[in-house]
Amino acid sequence: MSLSRNVVPLCVVLAVAACGQTKMVQTTGQMRQQVIDGNYPGALATLRQSKNQGFKEQDRVVFWMNEGMLLHLTGAYKESTGILEQAERRSKELYTKRISKSIKAAFTSNAATDYEGEDYEKVLLNVFKALDYLALRNVGEALVEARKINDKLKLFNTKYKHKNVYNQDAFAHWLTGLLYEMEGSYDDARISYVQAFELYQSDFAVRYGMRPPGYLGEDVVRAALLSQAQEVAQEYRGKYGADLGQSLEKMKTQGEIVLINLNGEGPSKSDYVVTCWFLSALNWACDGEPGGEFMKRTTITVPAKGTVVKVAFPELHIREPVNGSIEIGVGGQTATSQPALPISHIAVKVLADKMHRVWRDAIIRVVTKTLSSKAAGAVGKKVGGGLLGWAAEKGSSAAMQAFEEADKRAWTTLPSRIDVARILVPPGTHTIRIGVPRGRGGTIPNVKVAAGKRVILTWRTVP
Repeated sequence: MSLSRNVVPLCVVLAVAACGQTKMVQTTGQMRQQVIDGNYPGALATLRQSKNQGFKEQDRVVFWMNEGMLLHLTGAYKESTGILEQAERRSKELYTKRISKSIKAAFTSNAATDYEGEDYEKVLLNVFKALDYLALRNVGEALVEARKINDKLKLFNTKYKHKNVYNQDAFAHWLTGLLYEMEGSYDDARISYVQAFELYQSDFAVRYGMRPPGYLGEDVVRAALLSQAQEVAQEYRGKYGADLGQSLEKMKTQGEIVLINLNGEGPSKSDYVVTCWFLSALNWACDGEPGGEFMKRTTITVPAKGTVVKVAFPELHIREPVNGSIEIGVGGQTATSQPALPISHIAVKVLADKMHRVWRDAIIRVVTKTLSSKAAGAVGKKVGGGLLGWAAEKGSSAAMQAFEEADKRAWTTLPSRIDVARILVPPGTHTIRIGVPRGRGGTIPNVKVAAGKRVILTWRTVP
């Protein structure tokens, strides 16, 4: 009886906590293909059908992230903002509480804990909420979301116990500046544009090889002139081109179309398994360890004594966009998109930055599993003799290994990269032509543009 009280409840906890992420991964694969095919309603239906099977209670944030993106792609912008708001609110609750790892995580994996999202995903929640509001022609609410981005970036800079590789976002600052300018807050717009420019030149150039987009110097000078900051305008003209600032005069008689191109497929995760040998909590070795951008293989000699186990880590898969750029056209005018936010490359850096912490947690988890297996064996020997003890220990160990898997949750419906195309057009109603070198192009009809105003639109480019 004592054996059933001590061992069986643990097995029940394991079975409930970590039946695995197989259904979630399958759903993600189905959605990916439907997004590639341009079947956004079908992808949304696939996601929602798996809500109670593929996604558990602790997966609510990642479910809502993907649901909100697919709603955006189907044009259900109001519903999208509501779903993304749910994701953001829950993510904030989880960060604020910093819920301690439960027994489920100790015996299974981090996938058993609530997912609050990676920091770049948290920022992109506000980016896409802002794009939803812009699609609804609500610049004020879009700016509210932009201000939240700044608050989050400050938080990442100051509140973490560890130095975080992702604590600034040049694209987010640029988008904030554009929204401030559209609202008429020219001082704030200039400050945001300058922050974006400096970040592209420093952080983004060093980490991701991405320099400031060609249009950003123009934005800085235009906002500087609008805010009467002549010294800033002269500085940027002197460094980056004497002709910067011409759009200020052109915008008096023309409007601008800004196309946010969601280019390619976002990152996904799978299991990367290493073999570890444990004699005790202080005497162990593994044939893999953190190194470089992810992990590096090592060679170990396994002694006769000890326990050999498999340990799973999340391996990131990125897919570089097959289109370096797209072309937009209105009438006889054309413009080419430029890279603005390397989401996949940011994801790689974020995982590499946290890999040592993931490794530490995984080793602690394996030690906990191994010790629990030994404890189950000891209970069995005391109650029912050697054979029962052996069965309890081996059974518990097998169950532990069966549930060993990495946390594969990710906002998979994100693009690999965000690009931006901009074009000045006469006032009126226009049809935007979109040319994609490899993939589906198309048109966006009935785009109304007024002199001195901007219209911001999104377009998804796959594969």
